[in-house]
Amino acid sequence: MHRWQQPLVGADWRAVLQTGFVLTTVLCQFHDECQSARRRRGVCISACGGLGGGEPRVGIQRGDSSGVTNTTRDAPSPRRWGSQRLAFGDVLGGLAGTAVALPQSMGLGVVLFVGLGFDASAGAFAGLLGAAALCVASGLAGATLGMISAPNGPVIMLLSASLAAIAAEGVHGDSLLLALAAVMFLTGLFQFLLGISGGGQLIKFIPYPAVAGLVTGIGVLMILSQLQALTGVGGENLGAGWPAVPAVTALVTVAGIKLMPRVLPMLPGIVSGLAVGAAAFHLMMAWAPEPTPDRWVVGAIPAFGSLRLEVDLAALAGLPWGLILVSALTLALLASVDCLLTSVVADEETGARHHAHRELAAQGLGQILAGLLGGIGGGGTKGSTLVSVKSGGRRWAAMISSITFLLLILFLGPLAGALPISALAGIIIFVGVGMLEWNIFHWLRTSTTRLDGIVACLVVASTLAVDLMVGVAVGVLGSVFMFLLVHVRARVIHERATGRERRSLHYRTEEQRLLLDQHGERLVYVELRGNLFFGTVDRLFTELMPELNRPVWMILNMRRVQYLDMSGLHLFRQMLKRLNASGGELLYSDVRKSGHRERKMHKLLGWLAPETGLPAVRTFKSNDAALEYAEDELLKELGCATDMTTPRVEFEDNELFRRMKPKTREAIKAVMRPLAVSRKHTVFNFGDVGDALYIIVQGEVEMRLPTRVYHYKRLAKLGAGSFFGENAFLDPAPHTATAVVTRDAELLVLDREGIESLAQKRQREAGWAVLYELGGSLARQLRWSRSEIRRLERW
Repeated sequence: MHRWQQPLVGADWRAVLQTGFVLTTVLCQFHDECQSARRRRGVCISACGGLGGGEPRVGIQRGDSSGVTNTTRDAPSPRRWGSQRLAFGDVLGGLAGTAVALPQSMGLGVVLFVGLGFDASAGAFAGLLGAAALCVASGLAGATLGMISAPNGPVIMLLSASLAAIAAEGVHGDSLLLALAAVMFLTGLFQFLLGISGGGQLIKFIPYPAVAGLVTGIGVLMILSQLQALTGVGGENLGAGWPAVPAVTALVTVAGIKLMPRVLPMLPGIVSGLAVGAAAFHLMMAWAPEPTPDRWVVGAIPAFGSLRLEVDLAALAGLPWGLILVSALTLALLASVDCLLTSVVADEETGARHHAHRELAAQGLGQILAGLLGGIGGGGTKGSTLVSVKSGGRRWAAMISSITFLLLILFLGPLAGALPISALAGIIIFVGVGMLEWNIFHWLRTSTTRLDGIVACLVVASTLAVDLMVGVAVGVLGSVFMFLLVHVRARVIHERATGRERRSLHYRTEEQRLLLDQHGERLVYVELRGNLFFGTVDRLFTELMPELNRPVWMILNMRRVQYLDMSGLHLFRQMLKRLNASGGELLYSDVRKSGHRERKMHKLLGWLAPETGLPAVRTFKSNDAALEYAEDELLKELGCATDMTTPRVEFEDNELFRRMKPKTREAIKAVMRPLAVSRKHTVFNFGDVGDALYIIVQGEVEMRLPTRVYHYKRLAKLGAGSFFGENAFLDPAPHTATAVVTRDAELLVLDREGIESLAQKRQREAGWAVLYELGGSLARQLRWSRSEIRRLERW
């Protein structure tokens, strides 16, 4: 093969190969020892799955003091690589997967090396060597059952674009091969670091339209890269018509891939297509007037003995390392995406769960090994993996495939001299057509997905017009643009209401309720949601502008706001000043500390910039507290007292009894008993059984619904003139809330026994009167509950 100067390791290929194998084995063994240690500590976390990486706890085992192990398992996962024996299905799966990956690996190697100006045989050799290195690393790790790794279209096309850019910097000949080795080494290093650090989880944030556009562009580039091989260059001496032989061979190969599985279903289509294409080529060339041109066949693959890794250190210093680093990082991300997609495909067939982190780390080691040996990189190949799994390949299929590739390298050399390049080109064209995402045209026709289609088309266009690396950059920028556009278009006002529609849970007298109904438009309730950042704050300010120019109390509920940046804080400061100048007040409620770092809005506004004369800012823990404050301020401005500490409402003035006949009221009062409860004490608790109705003469009582220990939801705040306990009075049952006295209370208690003790005539009259008033109260509560349900349905 090609000879570089100054030995890198001071040994031939056998020492390098042995070193790579030992390195891979040691790292995988170290990982499994760590897993065993975790199990010995009493906790076993099984393999994770999915495109994103991550390690969701599929199975958890814990041991207790009795020695019994409790196991919960949602899905099977691959066992440790040393815990399964070699099965006959692994042999069949490895051989079948190799048969499919072999022509693709050789063809892609030829594509890469011929495009760089090197021999086709060297490219075929590099493709087979890369497949062997990737399979041995992935096979030792055993992170994905049945997966076969080899050079694939996305990796080779991006690698071709990277090397073309490096060649444009003046790097040629053996230095370009050195640059290829450097790119593969750094690609493997970055991919290994992604695996061991869990950074593979970031890959799932690449949107599908960008991936679809990138894969489609790669497919088109693969097809275009084979057109020169089909022009018949080099066969001009054969005479007219003979230069069409390569094109005919490629066409026969593609037809064989599509049609031969119907005749020989047990043989993979790519294998049968290659055989049919090669046979057609040699059959046509048997009638040729001249020998087969050397440019039309791969040529003899170099022997292992000719491989010797040597490097010129001076040449290393002259390489464009900035471009190499960018290329390697981009290639690592693309290879990781393609690898994890193939792992998901394998999982669907085996029913297991792949270990994403371990798989990425193993693939990285395979890329490093391929670079050191002079091969080319790749990743999981979907076609060969599916064939391997369906043939029975599981834990050791990749290792069998690696051994098979090594044997083919040793003994396939003479046979490759008769392998037509045009047949390999037909395979590459078939694979490239299969990579085209035709659904992009459907996305463009549908309004809801048109933007996704446009991004995919931009990626394809930039890939074809410039190069693949620019296509990757356009895909990333397009993804960022789509993300921003979606969030900018998203509504930031979840609900908007006035004081007529939204009320606090504080008990209001009939006079106060009437005033709130008449002047409720001066209370503005706005519930925000989503992200308040530079892309959404201007629209929020525009929508709230009419309210900011009126003397209103504006409540901003921040519970559903997930993110607030400096632009959002600046907007709030503007709103605060504008509303204060109009005679209004801006209130905040439910400011989450996790989302905004502080619960107090005045502290958040202070972070923006210190400013003297800034109006006061009130922040409330709950939405109800903010509504209660705003209602109290409005009622005070209207001249209605809201202080509940001094008022005392006698029995005759209670809203439940004041419309009754005097004799009926006197009869009911006679059977009621007084009850005094001090502050912080409970009248009854949630779940207590009762049948009494409580009338508040003086004080204040809160109805609370316990949610957790030390946590509750306030259902109502009742003052003098109101009542509670009507549900238990009408239907004796356990109470559905807890009644807590918040200000010393004086109560009157009416139970069912007291009503039944009245004379029959008076009992009937009092019962109907109480029932009528309670029915009206329950009807109002029911209307309120329905409005709340309707409001919650909009969430």
